[in-house]
Amino acid sequence: MPDPQHDEPPPDPSRDPPSATVDLVVRSTDLLNAVAKGMAEELGPHDLSPLEFSLLRVCAEKSEVTATELAVVLPVDASRISRVVTRLVDKGLLSRRRLRNDRRIVMLRLSDEGAALTARLHQRLRAYDVRLTKNIAEEDLDVFASVVSRILANYMRIASPPPPPLNH
Repeated sequence: MPDPQHDEPPPDPSRDPPSATVDLVVRSTDLLNAVAKGMAEELGPHDLSPLEFSLLRVCAEKSEVTATELAVVLPVDASRISRVVTRLVDKGLLSRRRLRNDRRIVMLRLSDEGAALTARLHQRLRAYDVRLTKNIAEEDLDVFASVVSRILANYMRIASPPPPPLNH
């Protein structure tokens, strides 16, 4: 039985296939590798993974957050978030606090050390971004951001399961 979610739509005859210079898979893989290498160089000496840094960055943007809120924002499941949180608490970068009125809810916040490290690493990663985008006009970066946003919107439409059929 065909799977409509994974079957490719028929090609649009009015549109040529992307040229080799616009091969999205190749170009995005190359870009991801360049960004990941820079992140690894900055995060590695602090024994942090990109996911751990992303979690710290989200915590830096809010005064307190729950693991459930992190699981919504970060692209991983709740059990992985829990393991990452435990590792960051053990490293002294995060602290946990239970709510008095509902002891089941655990609030997470950056420790002073975690806040300082996150701020330093964020600045270093921004500097890496500047080096990667050197000699690229601001207008081109705006176009890039717009195209990436539209590609991600297309992905969300493709990845979202279709609504169940109405039973009458």
